[in-house]
Amino acid sequence: MPPDHPSLSGREVLAHGGWHPRYARVLAVASDADYGFAVVDGNGDGAELETEAWRWDNGTWNGAGSSGAGPLSNLELLRTGGQIGDACFAYGSAPGHQSVTISFDGHHHNVPVSQHGVWAFIKIRTDPHGRGFPSLAT
Repeated sequence: MPPDHPSLSGREVLAHGGWHPRYARVLAVASDADYGFAVVDGNGDGAELETEAWRWDNGTWNGAGSSGAGPLSNLELLRTGGQIGDACFAYGSAPGHQSVTISFDGHHHNVPVSQHGVWAFIKIRTDPHGRGFPSLAT
């Protein structure tokens, strides 16, 4: 059943994440139900990325944690981000591609690559016995 609220958007990340909209740019964003994930370039120069977990609560998206991700030039095809609640996330860089295929929880997911060459993925685990984190499908 789809959530009864809007998906996390780059606009929400900038508005509620404490970023200055003149400088910061959201490189990729994803959400699934009440969980979201974003990759943000805080100064717009690619020198230091930030990854952010988000959660829908009390009628709005709220930041639930962040971590430095290094420079855009060092971003690999896949970085397994981790977990927030029941959702697992991952992100990566795939310039020149329109999408990547992620394997998670026994399913393949086609994930779009943004205009910045970065992708973000988050999904709630549905298999209670499932293990592991998102990976690139082979």
